[in-house]
Amino acid sequence: MAPWRSLGLVVADRRVPLFGTGVEIDESADPGLRRLVVSGIDAAITAIDGVPVEVRGPSPPTFAVHELGATHVDHVVIATDSVARTCGAVADITGAPLKRVREAGDVRQGFHRVGGAGALVVEVVERTGLPEGSTTLWGFVLVVDDLHATCARLGPLLVSAPRDAVQAGRRIATFTAAAGLGVPVALMSPDHR
Repeated sequence: MAPWRSLGLVVADRRVPLFGTGVEIDESADPGLRRLVVSGIDAAITAIDGVPVEVRGPSPPTFAVHELGATHVDHVVIATDSVARTCGAVADITGAPLKRVREAGDVRQGFHRVGGAGALVVEVVERTGLPEGSTTLWGFVLVVDDLHATCARLGPLLVSAPRDAVQAGRRIATFTAAAGLGVPVALMSPDHR
């Protein structure tokens, strides 16, 4: 838990409390994410296209003041060998339809909004070179109050410089391997639309 705390996140019982949701850290897993924890879907669900899922009942928001300025999880990223198959499974199981597919070179991304407006975005990324039928929970993105101030405080050794995000009007920065998180994590500016 030390790397997460050193970046300015409150960690209690392996959980980083954020508005309406949280991040549960599993240092024994590789890369550190072993299941997607969701609420508001069929309790009988245990996996989405091979990604383990834990269904929890809705809970009240948990608030913590993080020095990092983190407020909530913007989206989680699932890596797959087939956007069509995995997006179909996300839609079938969660009821969240595929909103759009983005193609950038040989990368295909599908996007779902689980829970309606303002809810968690599930980004499905098709990656070449993955074994057939392969699907993993790959990383996630936290929203911070002031992305530029957070990046300046952490410095370029720990986080990349902010750049334009795919989402119009938003900026994103990625933690480097030196941050020691063991899982891809990015920081994003708030959505002011």
